[in-house]
Amino acid sequence: MRTLIEAIRTVRARRRAASGGMRSYTVVLDWATEQYSHYASEIVQVRAASPLQAEIAALLEAAESNRHHVEEFEGVEGRDLIIVAGQLFKHIATFPGTHYAVQSDRF
Repeated sequence: MRTLIEAIRTVRARRRAASGGMRSYTVVLDWATEQYSHYASEIVQVRAASPLQAEIAALLEAAESNRHHVEEFEGVEGRDLIIVAGQLFKHIATFPGTHYAVQSDRF
């Protein structure tokens, strides 16, 4: 019985190591300031271990993709970039899995 339990633990450990504990998340961010309120909401797909990590990764990715449009992001790196992004974006939702916005004239 002990051998069976050890074998199951080994298989589970290998599966976790293979997947890296990472899951796909879709994070929706909206602009929080009046200055950028006319910009479209950001829908970011990221891989992270938890929803909180997904939100942080999405903030960083959105800030880097808008660096050339938003002067607050220019010259800012690392942790400071996440802090500035947290001030300019508001978190709307985090969904497990990869989702895409539907764009259609029929709705």
